[in-house]
Amino acid sequence: MRKQTIFWITGIAIAVVVVLFAYNNLAPSVKEQDVSMKGTIRQIGTDAYEVNMQITRTKEDNDIHMVYPVIFGWGNISFNEEQNDPYFRPSAVGTSGTAEQLLHQALQDEGINTSNENGEFWGFSIPDEVGTYKMRFTITPLSEGVDSLENPKIYYVHKEQLLGKNLNWVKGERLEMMKENAE
Repeated sequence: MRKQTIFWITGIAIAVVVVLFAYNNLAPSVKEQDVSMKGTIRQIGTDAYEVNMQITRTKEDNDIHMVYPVIFGWGNISFNEEQNDPYFRPSAVGTSGTAEQLLHQALQDEGINTSNENGEFWGFSIPDEVGTYKMRFTITPLSEGVDSLENPKIYYVHKEQLLGKNLNWVKGERLEMMKENAE
């Protein structure tokens, strides 16, 4: 009887260790290195800028993911409505409460205060499938007297939870400022 008890206790202990090891080594289905982003921003009018960006994802992302252009004081994202436009146009621009919280935390980790008027972000989602998505949209000031663009960036926010473990991450890339104005 005693050998059988020791056998069961040992078996349960090994099972617990294996489960804990597996749980601690869970990884997101899409990692930061699976997503590459680049973009440019240029002035096209007195109060308007055009953003061109490209996002390439090498793995399918079936979890919550959002793309946020972060340009403080600027917003009102407007995508081109032309039918033959080769650019991807999302069906909606908005936010996801959980993804926005992750973005706030990432910006605060970078030392950026998001508790004031800088704290509202609008983004969009790209398709779940692997591929390269090119987007072009314009932004305008959110209010009168907005300063010039400072450190414009795009962020990809990935939210994933597996077996109760958060596997979230946020990746940001700086938008390259184009000096010439559009004609």
